[in-house]
Amino acid sequence: MGSIQKLRPVRRTGRLEPGVAMPIARRTHGLRRRSRWTGPPSVSRMEYDSIAVDFRSQGSMRRRTPRVLVLTLFSGEREFDRCRSSLELQEYPSWEQRVFENLPNTEAHARLYETIMTERENFGLFLKLDADMVLADGEVLPDLVRVFEERPELDHLVVAVTDWMTDSHIIGAHLFSNRVRWRRHAETLYVDPDPDFPGRKLIVDEPPRDLILHAGDPSPLQAFHFGAHRALQASQVYRKLRDARPHNARIQRQYLDRVWDHYVRSGDRRLGLTVLAADMVFKKELPPTANEYSDAALLAAFEAAEALDDGEIRERLEPRWGSPKMRRQIWAEALGPAKFTLVRIRGLRDAATSAVKGLLGTSAPTVEIGTRA
Repeated sequence: MGSIQKLRPVRRTGRLEPGVAMPIARRTHGLRRRSRWTGPPSVSRMEYDSIAVDFRSQGSMRRRTPRVLVLTLFSGEREFDRCRSSLELQEYPSWEQRVFENLPNTEAHARLYETIMTERENFGLFLKLDADMVLADGEVLPDLVRVFEERPELDHLVVAVTDWMTDSHIIGAHLFSNRVRWRRHAETLYVDPDPDFPGRKLIVDEPPRDLILHAGDPSPLQAFHFGAHRALQASQVYRKLRDARPHNARIQRQYLDRVWDHYVRSGDRRLGLTVLAADMVFKKELPPTANEYSDAALLAAFEAAEALDDGEIRERLEPRWGSPKMRRQIWAEALGPAKFTLVRIRGLRDAATSAVKGLLGTSAPTVEIGTRA
């Protein structure tokens, strides 16, 4: 069982003072999936063996168990209690959770990554598990740790999560070794930069089963914020050309398309609010600061959107989002001609690279998650 202790007293509401970090406290199928390796050449076994580990027994099984620090950013997400409960159900003996509550987005991520670097001597692995993420069963954490144990050169594991908003897998949860380092940056939108590390990075696009559930029961404000945040990345409407990130723009636009399709299928009002916020970003009716839950413009727009009935939301969205052609057009208009051209070039390059790797048979190795001997 993981650590359940407090760094300082909490208020009677059970919540922390803003910005406080607090430690909180089967079913595997053995399917094989394809994943992507990236990064420099492998490090040696000796370097990996320096990772801080525990030797504890779980039932009759005795094996080395790296201590895992779970780091969680919380801004009122409705899944937070389930997130904590899912950790307490893990069949893994050595973990601890720390929560960073109600911080601005950039500061929250900076503190999280600084914690990883300062705690490198005390923990072997670090899991970034947001407050809206829930581990799907009790074997998830041990299965993820096993991926590292079987690959001494691995420093950064990215696992797609099962997302309710898009009704699909999206990237994702991150697990790091204690060799990673981050550089300081002034980015306010893309606040999850890849760290520097000596080994490799592995991306699991399609997990063999539901490993981590994302935004399974969002509040209306959560859904609205999701739309604004994803649309700021998809449209990059306030970013200069030299700061454009064409690959991310394309991926986030695909996610928003999936939200729309899910909305059409389900009629869930929260999904309509998600697309409504995204549309407001595309039209520059929301500012670049709308990726913050506390942003005044975001909250005012949300209040106005909440006053709309379901029919009014659909009536506003249908002319602009009702067909793939229209969605592509409003996205291209938000990007602008130069950035849209960059996105198209990057898309062609990615497709060509994928085709060449497929012909050479080097596209991706097989990764097993959840296999038992």
